[in-house]
Amino acid sequence: MLSEGERWTGDMMLGRRRGQAAHEPVAAIAAALVWNTPLPEEASFEHLCAAVSEIYGRRLVFAETDAPLRATTGVLFEAKTFTGIIVATQDSDYYSFLSRLHELCHLLVRSAPATWFPPGTTRPRQPDPESRMFLRLCPRNSSESGDAESVREELIVEEMARMFTRRFTTYADTTEEEHFG
Repeated sequence: MLSEGERWTGDMMLGRRRGQAAHEPVAAIAAALVWNTPLPEEASFEHLCAAVSEIYGRRLVFAETDAPLRATTGVLFEAKTFTGIIVATQDSDYYSFLSRLHELCHLLVRSAPATWFPPGTTRPRQPDPESRMFLRLCPRNSSESGDAESVREELIVEEMARMFTRRFTTYADTTEEEHFG
């Protein structure tokens, strides 16, 4: 709710109140990336996987592991012919869905054309390109967590995941109900 004297401005759409300093308009970046991703009107998670694969330029393969992933939502790795995304087997259907979506959003942030970012914003600085061939944990819980650019990417990715979930026509509330009881 806006306080007296405040009015709706473009900054409100970016999650800022008038006069509030903001380093980055996270919601605007997330929205731009979500709505620039080429998906059919009645999009599904599978449509997003295909679109991200095309944009990222590599085949994407999901796998589950019995090993607990307490420190991360998923693990991305680059194999010779595909990019692997590993999520935990023991997660609920809902959390597994969110983990997969979260990791796809990282790939979008890292590979979307620069023109998809709103004017005046930039892509979060990415890890050293030489590190792409090595196992990489999601930055939120890795040794990079103190890096402002990793934190910024996490904020964008989390917002994108929520937006994509609302965009999918095949996403059923029953999955969320199953998770939360």
